[in-house]
Amino acid sequence: MFTEAFTGAQLMGWLSAAWLPFMRIGGAVMTAPLFSAAYVPMRIRLMLAVFVSAALLPMINSQGPVSPAINLIGVEGIVLAAKELLIGICLGFFLQLVFEAVVVGGHLIANGMGLGFAMMVDPQRGVQVPVLSQYLLVITMLLFVAMDGHLAFLAMLARSFQLWPVNGPAMNVDQLQLVFSQGSAMFAGAIQIAIPAVIALLLVQIAVGVISRAAPTLNLFAVGFPLAMLVGFLLLDRIMPNLLPQLSSLVDSTYAVIAEFLGA
Repeated sequence: MFTEAFTGAQLMGWLSAAWLPFMRIGGAVMTAPLFSAAYVPMRIRLMLAVFVSAALLPMINSQGPVSPAINLIGVEGIVLAAKELLIGICLGFFLQLVFEAVVVGGHLIANGMGLGFAMMVDPQRGVQVPVLSQYLLVITMLLFVAMDGHLAFLAMLARSFQLWPVNGPAMNVDQLQLVFSQGSAMFAGAIQIAIPAVIALLLVQIAVGVISRAAPTLNLFAVGFPLAMLVGFLLLDRIMPNLLPQLSSLVDSTYAVIAEFLGA
């Protein structure tokens, strides 16, 4: 028999120590690439968040008390849970923008090749994207897994509790501004991926325009469209070997931004 009864404060302290880290991890899993894919069932994502939280709890609790005993369904508990959820969503959102840059870059290349109308459903996000964007996204995701990017993300998530403890301060304006400014970084990454093909395809379009002025009776659709597609596929073959260093550069810069966001 139990010789000592648990008090309500002790139970609330234990629940707080597990619930608040789970909210941050759950928010990150909900928005991070690969984990948040539409083809991953919600139950699998929930179980993953539970398992990661259970694995990290000993490390988090070894740093000191996570938070005082609070009422998790009270105003203070809801505010703290919302803060942790927002932090986790931002962490996953930062990394998700890397793959959004790949999608936008593929969209730019597809439009230059004349394949912008060839759309398919992206199984990861459940929206329609150009076929070329989906091809680049699949290759990028495989490279990300081969680089152990998913493990690096989990390690970063674990380190976030050291840089920004659960009982730490709330998110300030500078950190929110950092989140918003990553939108421009996404477009910069897309241009970095697509700029060689975009410039070459633009030169092809200019050449076809010059030819059309010299020979007005020439059928531009019969000449320009196949030529743009041929050049586009040749350029795509040259772009693929450079995809890995570009992905590494984007991921490294994203983790630097995450470290700045967490206050490292």
